[in-house]
Amino acid sequence: MKKFLTYSPKFDQLTAEEEQLLKEDVELIEKAVTVSHKLNKKRIATRNAHAKAFGFVRGNFIPVDNKAADFPKLLKGSNLGVILRYSHPNFLVNKGKGEYPLYGCAVKIYNKDLPISAKFPLVNLPVFITNSVSKFLKLHIKANQFLISKGSSFSFSFLKIPGVLKAGLSLLFDREILPILNNTVKMLDIEKHLINGYAYHSVGSFRLEDRIVKIRLKPSDHEKFKPDADIDQAKALREWFLRNEISLDFQVQLATDEKKTPVNNLLKQWKEKHSEFITIGKILLPKQDISRYGSIDYENLSYNPFENPEALQPVGRMQKIRQKIYNQSVATRQSLNQTL
Repeated sequence: MKKFLTYSPKFDQLTAEEEQLLKEDVELIEKAVTVSHKLNKKRIATRNAHAKAFGFVRGNFIPVDNKAADFPKLLKGSNLGVILRYSHPNFLVNKGKGEYPLYGCAVKIYNKDLPISAKFPLVNLPVFITNSVSKFLKLHIKANQFLISKGSSFSFSFLKIPGVLKAGLSLLFDREILPILNNTVKMLDIEKHLINGYAYHSVGSFRLEDRIVKIRLKPSDHEKFKPDADIDQAKALREWFLRNEISLDFQVQLATDEKKTPVNNLLKQWKEKHSEFITIGKILLPKQDISRYGSIDYENLSYNPFENPEALQPVGRMQKIRQKIYNQSVATRQSLNQTL
């Protein structure tokens, strides 16, 4: 019988230095979100990542029989709805349509009868820029300092650029430089097409009760999405859903062991030969007018995965630092948007 990796708090542990850097970063995140409406010329405070939403889409989650998970049990019912948020990962809202095709799809699966939900932030390039928590936090700190300076009344943000570059270049002096370069090549190979046609993945891992999984969301039919370098994603998404519906497979990979399916190596994808993708549900997105979902109530939605039930919590050291980052960002943004 095949053995699977089981969850342990050891996967989440940070060092004292990392905890101190995280504390510094969280304090800056509050300030960065506070000036975000100035930077993005919006009437609302925006997210400190994935600031630009192309649209929200509503649908239903249909559980399927499988050997990995009983989602109706985890969410205490089978009457499950879904709200997807398609986005670009940038800190800032790009006004044009020339963004590079790195995209996000945040998934909220919720019980329509009870206040229970699970959130999964997914991306179309399922790897990260580093495995070093301290290097990432130092880069994130410098980026937040730059944004705060750029949003101040007397901006000297150009003085912050060398610090951002230095922190970014530190990633190149890494013993894992080869997988970093390999992932850069993968990024350059992404073709731009309609945003809901990509497969989306969790960068890190999640608990599935006592097991550990990675997640994938992919179109379940064979519809082809043609490359289009000039596509305006927000406009195209609205027009597409007025005429079409789509079915998506919500899948998991079960961690088998630390060598083949490493929890804290975010530079590496888990190979299907080591852990197959198992479909645990279908997401059905019907024809709809998604322009109805452009209100502040939707922009204020939280896709914080640390609000999930305990059995569906994120796992890993990089996920651990995201916990405080998410919590501070969501709390600041929702508080400000009550008054802006």
